Amino acid sequence: MIKKIIFPLTLVICILSVLFLTTDFKQTTTYFYGITDSQEQAVSFENAVLITDIKVIEGQIVDKGSVLFTAKRSELDVEQDQINSQLDELNARQSEAKDKLNAEIRVLRAKKRAELFKIDSQIKQLQSKRQMKYDLYKSITGSAPAVSSSNSDAAQQQVQSLQAQRHTVASAVQAEINSLKVQIDASQKPLLVQKKNMQNHLDEVNRQAEELIIRANFKGRIGSINFKPGEKIPSFQGIMTVHGLYPQAAKGYILESVANEVNIGQKLWITSTNGSKLGVVRGEVESLGNRIVEYPERLKKNQTVKSWGREVNISLPQNNKLLLGEKVQISFKPQSVSKLNSFIAPIKEMTKSFALQGESK
Repeated sequence: MIKKIIFPLTLVICILSVLFLTTDFKQTTTYFYGITDSQEQAVSFENAVLITDIKVIEGQIVDKGSVLFTAKRSELDVEQDQINSQLDELNARQSEAKDKLNAEIRVLRAKKRAELFKIDSQIKQLQSKRQMKYDLYKSITGSAPAVSSSNSDAAQQQVQSLQAQRHTVASAVQAEINSLKVQIDASQKPLLVQKKNMQNHLDEVNRQAEELIIRANFKGRIGSINFKPGEKIPSFQGIMTVHGLYPQAAKGYILESVANEVNIGQKLWITSTNGSKLGVVRGEVESLGNRIVEYPERLKKNQTVKSWGREVNISLPQNNKLLLGEKVQISFKPQSVSKLNSFIAPIKEMTKSFALQGESK
């Protein structure tokens, strides 16, 4: 009876051998393997900090921009106080110098008004006297007096003299006022430069303090939280991690012999290799490695044989159902893998059936 199944078994083995060779060939031409990856936000600082408050717990889902925790650096607080104190001092000096010169300007303006008022009063008195003489002469003689020359009219000469004096006084005092205004601008410029430099320094310190309010860079899930509020954290020590909710990329490795068949922007189809029915995820080639690298151990078919290929970075659609860090098969054509598996499955069942029949006999 065993002889009767030798031929069928031989036939099945031949078919399986051909399929194995075909599958191996297709692996280098129609699909390759990779590992899914996701965004990760690992929080640490270049300087030692003190944790003041933690807003989340491990495993919590957070939205983009949510506050994760707050920290402080004592040296920043001291620096902020020092700069604010220096700015207050500069403002006081600026106000003092400006107020002093403005007070002198107010005195000069008062002096100008007083002197001009005095001159205007004298001019007004002379003009009044001249008008009175004119009216008196007219009332006595019944006719207006003859117009005399400016040289013979003493009152008119005095008025003109006072008007010239008024112009001289006004110009002289205004020149002093203008000079003081220039002094105000000149005295303010160095202080303004100092204030600007200090304000820039304060803005930088405030920016560093703002960076101690840590927010989520994306919607994700809180991973590890390594410290508690009130603890002082050394520099470059990991404090907290945030992971994406789903894989956002896959890094594949394609044999160097077919690396040129992959192009940026090309559509690829990704399926899980763990046997789960998650369907096919359509991805897009985002970037290609610029050198040939050795395959990761996890992706090798034979761990003892070295394989070399090119990295292919593939972006995945949002909310896909692939697992983080799982091994995936990346195909150039949709459904190529499922068709191959559907063809192999019956042959596997036939082989198993023949084997069971042989054992029963």
